[in-house]
This record gives sequence, structure tokens and C-alpha cells, in this order.
Amino acid sequence: MPMKRFYTLLLLLTLATTGLHAQQYRTSYFMEGSTMRTRLNPALRSDRGYILFPTLGDLSVNLNSNALTFNTLFYPVGNGRIASLFDSRIDWATVEPHLANMNKISVDLHAALLGAGFYTPIGYWTVELSLDAVGGVNLPKSLVEFTKQGSRATAYEMGGLSVGTDLSVTLSAGYSRRITDELTVGGRINFIGGLARANVTYNRLDATLNSDTWSIAADGTLTASLNGLRKADHLINEEGYITGDQLNAGTLLQNMKGLAGFGMTFDLGAEYVLFDRFKFSAALLNLGFLSWNPNHTVKGRSEASYELEGYSYEYDPSTGEWVSDGSGSTSLNLDGRFKETAAGKTRTKMYPGVVLGAEYDIFGNRLLNAGMLFTHRRNEYYGRTEFSISATVHPIEWFTASLSYAVGNYKCIGDNFFSSFGFALNFHTGWINLFLGTDYLVFNVNPQFIPLNQRAVNFNFGLSIPLGRPHEGWH
Repeated sequence: MPMKRFYTLLLLLTLATTGLHAQQYRTSYFMEGSTMRTRLNPALRSDRGYILFPTLGDLSVNLNSNALTFNTLFYPVGNGRIASLFDSRIDWATVEPHLANMNKISVDLHAALLGAGFYTPIGYWTVELSLDAVGGVNLPKSLVEFTKQGSRATAYEMGGLSVGTDLSVTLSAGYSRRITDELTVGGRINFIGGLARANVTYNRLDATLNSDTWSIAADGTLTASLNGLRKADHLINEEGYITGDQLNAGTLLQNMKGLAGFGMTFDLGAEYVLFDRFKFSAALLNLGFLSWNPNHTVKGRSEASYELEGYSYEYDPSTGEWVSDGSGSTSLNLDGRFKETAAGKTRTKMYPGVVLGAEYDIFGNRLLNAGMLFTHRRNEYYGRTEFSISATVHPIEWFTASLSYAVGNYKCIGDNFFSSFGFALNFHTGWINLFLGTDYLVFNVNPQFIPLNQRAVNFNFGLSIPLGRPHEGWH
């Protein structure tokens, strides 16, 4: 179905490209050799200049959920096999306790396409061209039950269902200057080009069973922005409804003509050294806006009331299962239910981020440093507030390792309290700078190395070519 293809596209964008500046990188914050640390505080510097490897220079992927894990989605069915929660062999009583009333997933990605950092007599400069994206899905438990159970209940309230994603390309320029031997300040400006934005949200989505017919009452909105979107064939039918007959990934990429939105944000930071052993740092991030051009935006509203035929079930006592007679459908066909409205102004909400850090050089020779870090970051789909402690070792000039422990919560996905360990390695020799790290170590995996009960997973990778000699970062 056309609109189903549209929802599929949203899900693929969310799960495969995954916002805007949502990455934490906190485990790398106190690692002077890391090129990534400047993203959390533009006053911080790598110990050398560098040129990023294209697409591999600074790569971060983050996945967060309040309830959904591998063990929530898949269940054992015997003989070492597993099946998804929608498999008929998995009953609802097994699945239901593992789901929250609202199951939320957020995915984000940062990939530096090109980038460099370099020292000059007047300071330290960075420039980067990156792909940034963010996505989120809000999935009501009632919708999962409706899909799995069908007409075993007579009414379902599925409001709150939403799927959304933003994709953008960002050109960043940063500058860090040492004002005195103790004080360093820095700033970064980010020019954001909006590539695509899509969001579907249902404030109300009720299904009521009358005999063998479902009555559907919906109140939802659809917003999509893409340069060339309005050139897609049959996007709006004669009655003014968004049908999206050609709204699929191939056609959208074919029709993309450039940017659909523009934005600008600023990051500010400072670092202060006290008594040669203490460092204090602070940053304020993501101050700005991102607006989408009405000429490249389509909006729709669904206030539909319609009917669809439901399944008829009979109980089979020999198997203990409810069996459908094969008639009808419980598929929520929402194709053509959004009537076009005036595009108007569309903005991606920007939320300022706060970073506070303190570090102590235990032996006075940078061999072992202890750090404390507070970070608060947020976007439209989720937010993190974390407090972490870390130990960073620098046994030789070209190698640094860091171990962190954090506590905090996810404000936007259920106020879930969490704790986690992070670990990072940084090899910064004269010819290569390689960074590997995660803020959420995984301790329980299956034979395919898929995390089983992990609700937050991220991975950070950096690869660059060093420039020049090391610069002393502590003093």
C-alpha cells in the first residue's frame, strides 16, 4: 500500500540512518589524544592536528529504548530457534509483561564525511563536514496487542503512535584559543542543511469492534520535507488527500534536488587549569535553529472515521489457540487518510545542551587522571542527563585508555534511571590516530554478538592522520 511504503520509509530512515547533535562521546572527554572530545566542548583540543579519513574519521551510532530489547522482540521456540513476538507460537501472555505502555526507540548517527584540525600561532582550528540524523518511534502497547490479538478484545486505544526522522548535512568551523596559561576558550559555528524531515503522529487512534467490523477514529498529523517532494507523481489526489503513490525511497532520492531546510547553531566552551593539577571545563551547546522551507514541505491532517472488516476467531480446545477463519483484515490501512493542509512554518526543535567537567592529575605527570562529568543533551525524540566518573591512563605518549561509570536517566523515553560502564582506547602515534569506544559496555550477548537485554547501545569510531608534533594539553 502506498502509505504503508511511506511508513516503511520512515522506519528505515529512523533505524538505518539515524539528532541533531545528540551524541555524547563522554568516555572520550578526558582523552587528550582523541579528536572527538571537541564535540562536547569546543575549547578542548586534540594533542595534534589531524586530517580525518573520509566517512571513518568520526563515526558514532546510538540506540536507546525504554523497553524494547532483543529479548523483548524475540523468544525461544525450541531446538535452539527463536521467533518474533508476532509469531503464532508466542502467546500474548508471554509478550505483554515485557512491554511498556508506550515503547520508545531512538536512533541517531553522526558521520564525519571530511574534517581536519590544525594548530596556528593564534590558536587551534577545526573544520568538519558531517552527516547528522535522528529518529524516533513511539509504539503503544495497545497497537502491538491489536496487531497480534485481533478481535480478542472489543476496543483498543492506540493514541501516541508516532514515527519521525530528521536528516541533515552540517558544516562546522571551530576555534580554540589559550587566553592565559590557565584559561582556554573556544567556540564553534554549525551551518545545517536540512536534507529531509518526516513525522507522523497520532494523538488519537481508536479501534472499536462492532460485530465483525472495526470502527476506526483517528486524529493525526503528517509532515514531510524534501527538496523535490512535490514533484513526486500522485502525491496529492483530486480530493486533496496525500496518497503518496510514488512515495518510496527510490523515487524520493531520484527527486531530491538539494536542501529542504537551513539552520545554524553555536557551541561555546571554556577550560581552566588550577594549581597545575586540576582542570575545570564547561560548555553550552546547540544554540540555534533549523527551519524547513514551506515550498518543499507537505503537511496533512487525519480526522478520519472509517470502518474495516475484522477477523472472525474460533477457539480450538485441542490446541488451546484461537483460530481465524481467514476472513477480513485487522490491517490499519491509513492510505489516503491525511488531507493536505497549508504547509506553513516547520521547525526542528533545538534544545541547548550543558556540559560540566572536572579532572585531577593524580601523580602530576598525566599518567593517571580522575574525572567527573555532567552532561545534559536532548533532541525531539529523547534526552539524556548523565553524571559520570572516569579514570584515564596515559602510560606512553601514543596511547590513552579510559574507563567510566555513569548514572542518569532518559528524560524523553520514560524517565528511566540507568547506570552503565564505558570504555575507550586511543592510539595516537605520529602516523595514525585510532579511537574505539563505547559509553555503554555490553556484558550479555548471544552467539551472534547481539546484545540481549541492553536498552542503550552506542559505538564510537575515529580514524585520522596526525599533523605536526604533539602539543602539551595539560598546561
